[in-house]
Amino acid sequence: MDMGSPYETIVYKEAAGYQLRLLVCRPDEWSAADARSAVVWIHGGGWRGGRPEMLLRHCRLFAARGAVTFSVEYRLMTNEGHDVESGKAHGVETCIEDCRSAMRFIRLHAAELGINPNRIAVVGDSAGGHLALSLATIDCYDAPGEDTSVTAMANAVVNCNGIVDFTGRWKAAVPVVDVEKVGGDPVRAWMIRHEQAKALSPLNHVSAGQPPMLIMQGLLDVTVVPEEAVRFYEAYTEAGNEAELVLYPHLAHAFVLFDYKTEEKEVLKVIARIDQFLTRYDYLPAPVL
Repeated sequence: MDMGSPYETIVYKEAAGYQLRLLVCRPDEWSAADARSAVVWIHGGGWRGGRPEMLLRHCRLFAARGAVTFSVEYRLMTNEGHDVESGKAHGVETCIEDCRSAMRFIRLHAAELGINPNRIAVVGDSAGGHLALSLATIDCYDAPGEDTSVTAMANAVVNCNGIVDFTGRWKAAVPVVDVEKVGGDPVRAWMIRHEQAKALSPLNHVSAGQPPMLIMQGLLDVTVVPEEAVRFYEAYTEAGNEAELVLYPHLAHAFVLFDYKTEEKEVLKVIARIDQFLTRYDYLPAPVL
C-alpha cells in the first residue's frame, strides 16, 4: 500500500456509467493562483491492465519538484476472446479518447488546478507511452459532444518504451475485420484492418510543429524492440521536431516502474533523466544544489 503524502481523486469523465479518475498530487504551499506546470502520467499494461495508482510515487516525486501532477485512469480493453463489457474500451482508440478527455479536463480546469494550460507535459510507459505519443501526434478520436475547441495535445512528451507502430508485431492489438461484413472479401478485410493499424500508429502521424520529446528505451527490451524507438526518433527529428533519444544498454521493458523488474536505484536514475528534460524546457525549476 502506498503510504506517501495524500492525493486527491477527481472524476474527469463518466463513460458507460463508469467514472474515470485523475489522481492529483500538488506541491507543498500550492495555490490556485500559481499557474504551475503540469506533469501527466499514463500507465501501461497493454491497454488491458494497469491502474493509475502504479504511478503515484512518480507523481509525488514531481510534485515535490514544483509541478501539479496527475495519473490518468482510462478504460481498458477486455482480454482477447471475450466480449466487450460495459465500461470497457472497445479498442485502443477508446484508450486514446479517454486520455484526450483527461487532457481537455485539465486544461478547462487549469485555473482551479493552479496550472498553466500551455505547459502540460505527458509521460507514459509502454502502452501508456503509446498514449503519450498519441497526445503529440494523433489529433482525433474525440468523445462525442466534447468541446474540440480546447486542444487535447501535450506541450511536451516523455515516451518510455512506448509502442509506435501497429502495422507489424503489434497488429494483434487491432481487431480482425469480419470477412462476412465486407462482402466476403478477405483482401478488403485485411486492408481495412491495416488502415486502422496505421491510424492508431503515432509513427504514421509525425509532422512538423509537434512538441519537444524525450524518447527513452532499453536495449534489452524484447516487448517493444529498440528499433521502434529509433525509427520514431529519426522520423520525428527529420520532420523538424525537437527530440532526445536515450538508449539504456542494461535495461529491459518498463524500466521506469518501481517495484517491478528494475532495481530502484536504476529507476531513480531514469526519473532524474526525465527531471533533467523537464527542467531544460522550464517545466520544473532548476534544482537547488
